[in-house]
Amino acid sequence: MKHFSKNSTHFPSQFSMFIGCMLFALIMTGCSKWDDLTSPNEGSVYMPQAYADRSKLKLFKIDSAQVVTFGAAIGGFNGAPEQMTVAFEIDNGAITQFNKDHSYLNYDFVALPVDAYTLSGTEAMIEKGASNSNPLTISILASKLETGVDYCLPVRIKSISAGSLDTIQSISYFMIDSLYIRSRDVTNSGHLSVSNENSKGIDSKEASPKLVDNDLGTKYLYNYVKDSWMQLKMDAAVKLNAYTITSGNDANGRDPKNWQFQGSNDGSTWKVLDERKDYMFTDRTQTITFELNQADNQAYSYYRMVVNENNGSDLLQITEWRLLQYY
Repeated sequence: MKHFSKNSTHFPSQFSMFIGCMLFALIMTGCSKWDDLTSPNEGSVYMPQAYADRSKLKLFKIDSAQVVTFGAAIGGFNGAPEQMTVAFEIDNGAITQFNKDHSYLNYDFVALPVDAYTLSGTEAMIEKGASNSNPLTISILASKLETGVDYCLPVRIKSISAGSLDTIQSISYFMIDSLYIRSRDVTNSGHLSVSNENSKGIDSKEASPKLVDNDLGTKYLYNYVKDSWMQLKMDAAVKLNAYTITSGNDANGRDPKNWQFQGSNDGSTWKVLDERKDYMFTDRTQTITFELNQADNQAYSYYRMVVNENNGSDLLQITEWRLLQYY
């Protein structure tokens, strides 16, 4: 029987065998080279905004321009092989087919009016090695758009200087199917006067101050006279976008039917900003918002509602009258 001491050089070592195997593996793999990473869409140029719902816009009904960006990108891991130029165009002719393809969603888009938007440019650059172009912008004036109308601005890649074009994602349909309204009530910054007070006086329960007390449980009632009016003198000139009227709580014959909403800076010369004819409230204490249909985007110090005709009663009633500014 052989005996081995702890210091014997002949002592078998599994650890030494493991190290040897690892060194052999490292030597063998040292001559290998990983393949370059590639993608099925390597070198394919497309519009990122054409993906999913990225081209669906959320705009507010305000006067200032709202900016949307668009551009091009190149697929894959390696970026642009050289500096690339991408040209874009507006293709309103594509809207008809777009609506047809999405008829199951009841799409009925129309072209965005040319006076409602401005492009910063129609040509972008993808630098060598980069994946995205410099951004281009669309400045949209929502104040020129009508509520209840669905708008679309199709932006298409017209040409590229290199690479291949992804025809599926080469066009973005920028859609506006609703306008969001942010409004502030500026009624309380005005001082009310009327042409006809309630027959029981200004301190009665249905006197003119009830018109602007922001309480739907009260109303203004008076003996109707043709072309009678109510007005607010503002603390400072302010531009309005809309106003509300809340109908009275009882007889609809007392509702206003034909009226003008006017603005003035001196209290004597008036500009018609909105006009309604044959309007009918469909319910009691119903609040309706009227956007100015003849707005001139000017600020005025006085605002007046002239009631040209009511619904036939010898009385006229309004629960509430409020002035609104969009922002």
